[in-house]
Amino acid sequence: MKNKRYIVVDLETTGNQANKADKIIQFSACIVEDGEIIDQFSTFLNPEKRIPPFIKELTGISEKDVKDAPLFEDVSSIIHSLIDGGIFVAHNVSFDWTFLQKEMHEAGEVPLKMKLLDTVELARIMYPTVDSFKLQDLADEFGLGHDSPHRADSDARVTAELMLLFLEKLETLPLATIRKLTTLSQHLTGYLAELLFEIEMRKERELAMLDTKWTEYRGLVIRKKNLQEVQYSRADTRRYPETDEEKTTLFKATDETLIPRAGQFIMMDTVMASWEKQENTLIEAGTGIGKTLGYSLPAIYFAKEHQIPIVISTYTNLLQSQIFHKDIPLLAELTDFDIQAVVLKGREHYINLFKFEQLLSEVDKTYDVVLTKMQILVWLTETTTGDIDEVNLSGGGQLFWNRMKHTGWFLSPQKDPWLVHDFYLFNQKQAKAADLIIVNHALLLQDHFGGGKWLPDYEYAVIDEAHHFTDAARAQQSFVFSYRRMKFFINRLGTLGKEAMLQRLELMFPEQHQLFDIEIAIIKLEEALENLFLLLAQKLLRASKNTTELILVENVIDEKLDAALFFAGEKVLLLMREVSSTLEFVLEYGKREAENFSEGESVFLEEVYSFVLDWKRAESQLSRMLYEKEEAMMLYIEADRNKALSSVRLRADIVQVNHTLQKDFFDTKKSVVLTSATLTVDDSFAYIRAELGLDAATKTKQIKSPFDYGENARILIPSDMLPVKGTPVEEYTSKLAAYLSAIAKETSGRMLVLFTAHDMLQKTYRKMNQDASIAEYRILAQGVSSGSPARLTKQFLAFDKAILLGTMSFWEGVDIPGDDLSCLVIVRLPFAPLEDPYTKAQIALRKKMGLNAFQTYSLPEAVLRFKQGFGRLIRRETDRGIVFVFDNRMDTTNFGKAFLNSIPEVPIVKGRELELLEEVKKFFE
Repeated sequence: MKNKRYIVVDLETTGNQANKADKIIQFSACIVEDGEIIDQFSTFLNPEKRIPPFIKELTGISEKDVKDAPLFEDVSSIIHSLIDGGIFVAHNVSFDWTFLQKEMHEAGEVPLKMKLLDTVELARIMYPTVDSFKLQDLADEFGLGHDSPHRADSDARVTAELMLLFLEKLETLPLATIRKLTTLSQHLTGYLAELLFEIEMRKERELAMLDTKWTEYRGLVIRKKNLQEVQYSRADTRRYPETDEEKTTLFKATDETLIPRAGQFIMMDTVMASWEKQENTLIEAGTGIGKTLGYSLPAIYFAKEHQIPIVISTYTNLLQSQIFHKDIPLLAELTDFDIQAVVLKGREHYINLFKFEQLLSEVDKTYDVVLTKMQILVWLTETTTGDIDEVNLSGGGQLFWNRMKHTGWFLSPQKDPWLVHDFYLFNQKQAKAADLIIVNHALLLQDHFGGGKWLPDYEYAVIDEAHHFTDAARAQQSFVFSYRRMKFFINRLGTLGKEAMLQRLELMFPEQHQLFDIEIAIIKLEEALENLFLLLAQKLLRASKNTTELILVENVIDEKLDAALFFAGEKVLLLMREVSSTLEFVLEYGKREAENFSEGESVFLEEVYSFVLDWKRAESQLSRMLYEKEEAMMLYIEADRNKALSSVRLRADIVQVNHTLQKDFFDTKKSVVLTSATLTVDDSFAYIRAELGLDAATKTKQIKSPFDYGENARILIPSDMLPVKGTPVEEYTSKLAAYLSAIAKETSGRMLVLFTAHDMLQKTYRKMNQDASIAEYRILAQGVSSGSPARLTKQFLAFDKAILLGTMSFWEGVDIPGDDLSCLVIVRLPFAPLEDPYTKAQIALRKKMGLNAFQTYSLPEAVLRFKQGFGRLIRRETDRGIVFVFDNRMDTTNFGKAFLNSIPEVPIVKGRELELLEEVKKFFE
């Protein structure tokens, strides 16, 4: 970095289109030399045009700020001389560089010729495991002060600090990794390739010893892994703390921040009793109980005492990671046990190092491929798991991952030179020595239903987030056959005249004339696929122009596909079988010739084997759709709003899994504890027990939340709101938008509004966005504002006055504690829409069984979702907030009582708008 002059620039503009009329309204540049920021120049600029409201909201820059500022042409020569001759750096450099070039040209300046460095690209490569590469998120990640996000002066300084951080880390990477990065960077534009080459040359001269945390093998540097040993001691006299006094003493002796909670202690004892008596138990643990410690503390005592593993299963990879990185260290500190814990995932989550090594030597100039290779090179110096979920891959990177994921070995594992470093085998060995094996529901159920054997033998388990367990079981046995995925497969296979898998197979096996048969089958298959998916798209179009889902078969036991679809599907299936059987024949031939292969050819054959596994999985799924009569399986079509052929999917959903879960899972275990904050409906476990296939003898325990809802929360039900039923949606959303705006002004935003329908959300958003009285509020809407629910939540937290409108994915899993969320609005009770194919099939099945579909399915599902939504408001003991429920059915119908009886006791206030707004004011005073 010595003798280098970096000019780190950030611009604020009236819009994002440099080639149109958008202009720069603020310029800032930090000068970096010798690893330090030595100067900064910033100025507002008068764009001679109106600043759009969104830009004002985003940047805080108004017409007043730029009114007396210079025009760009007034300062263009200063900016030109300031940055000329340096290395131009920016976060998403092409945006700032393009804008600056355009303004310089218009000002009549000599074109700048500079080397460019992008800190987004650098961040992706140097910190591949970071969740987000947005400037604000990176500043938060590395603890950098960022006082005024979206202001050029603050953004430029943070970008400069980040660049120094990234360059510093670059210097610490081992020489072998730098060599590989340098080679790959030749395919990137910008200064990075030159920078890497300089570092490589310097490291070559220094010849430093490799740090002991790494090992170098075959030119790749990876982090050393230490296999844990089974730690059991007969002399260990530590026993489970049975009394509340013993538990309290344990808590206070080790962690003064832990508050002894009666409910948590009850949960611990319930879990321990379940395992000792070998019973299945359902535990509803209200918000604030501390359920993770409630089950993990008895789990480690039981595991150590009986010298057996206990499996902890949760719903998402994120929760798995949270338990391992946050809760297990706390547990170790509390109990003083040497805890052997492992996070285990399905094999395809792990990298195959032999495949990756060979892919590195392939020349592919595609940006996403180059970037992904560079990310993985850096990640391998850090990871001890080899789990790709740790890496924040681009969309193209995720597709490229298919070529290096682990799928086992087709040839002898001994032909894999990386066997001793294999991550999948390492994690399997870790699991065999573990006290606690942390998995997600998908892997746990795959171990039982998928035909593979992923987990070591175990007899005791905890199912956390148990309200999702049946969903996960249905997902394991449900599947999708999509146009896009089949086209992806066909493109990967290619033809003999196209540089892809088939052509390479012909080069390896010129004597295998069957490859010509594959090419003919592929050409026919493309035509058959077009025919099948056109038929499906036409069915959707005929149903209704707004329909994006259409049931074909409500229950395959009673009905079957119509003849045209069946024969079109059968034609596709027969051609798929022809391709896979021929590929399998060629693979078996290759196995017999394996001794003559180079390493590159061996890896390629493993890649073909991996491809065939994926192909046969799709083939098997189509076969099940056409022929197999599974209990309560439904078939339907899905597509986007435009009915584009590439979006059409044929979906098969299993509607009921209770018998399968009972027979294949619960009956094979000694004791399973299932826990969640939402398991009861109207104080009864009957619904969840029936869904899971558990018998009436299953033990249950309901532990109420310790929070004071009577003091800290209110439910407000408007009596003057229009009824949803019978009111035109435009009229309803106009009234709703006005009501929400009035509430927002009393709560200063900090409001989450939960909808059950996207259409109503979008219409409400548009009307609120046009309301000048809340122009200062940032309104975010799922499906309208760009970004995932997690990203929208982060944006919501970033603004002082914000309103967030969300649908189903916001009803649970969103954690916004403290003052950031003071008001929750539930627009409608969350009954699943009756036109939803899955809901239709569930109702039809229950009617067929002679049950009341509303009482046995629709109502319990809505109540559980309502409980999840209600749970977004009070996340900590000190949280306070109000819940508006705009659906008066909660108050005016018999079934409405089920919703109120299923949540903690909260004061309920009914009234007209002005009365409720006064109540809000009083509550927050």
